[in-house]
Amino acid sequence: MFTIAGMALYDRIESEMINARRQRDDVALGTLSLLKSELVRASKEGGASGRIDDDLVVRVTRKEVKRREEAIEVYRKAGREESASREEAEMRVLRDYLPASLSEDQIEAEVRAVIAEVKPDGPKGFGLVMKAATARLAGRAEGNEIAKVTRRLLGS
Repeated sequence: MFTIAGMALYDRIESEMINARRQRDDVALGTLSLLKSELVRASKEGGASGRIDDDLVVRVTRKEVKRREEAIEVYRKAGREESASREEAEMRVLRDYLPASLSEDQIEAEVRAVIAEVKPDGPKGFGLVMKAATARLAGRAEGNEIAKVTRRLLGS
């Protein structure tokens, strides 16, 4: 559970929504409102059992950041710079709720440790290493970054 300054992430979102409303910060208010509604929706799905914990906040926030990244790319290709700038502003608000990502060197160290534990049979063991490394690095590194390092280390 990631608690920042002794406060659960969901409580922090609600608190910062109030501040954004007071400061008339439309971008922050809109982004946090959308995030809150996505969290409530996600908490009612699957195995979440109606609870909103920090892991759910991080998972949903990552998904929303990824949506913004894709939208920025589409807007830039279409020449809609104003829309891309708004998406970037929303993404900055969302990134405040994510834990710091690991550097490539840190990811490599973790993947090396996993390889030492799993002892894969060369490049054929990619799936086993990825499964263990993804579980170990959950919430701290993107899957494609883990895969890139794993491929390089396994020589595939």
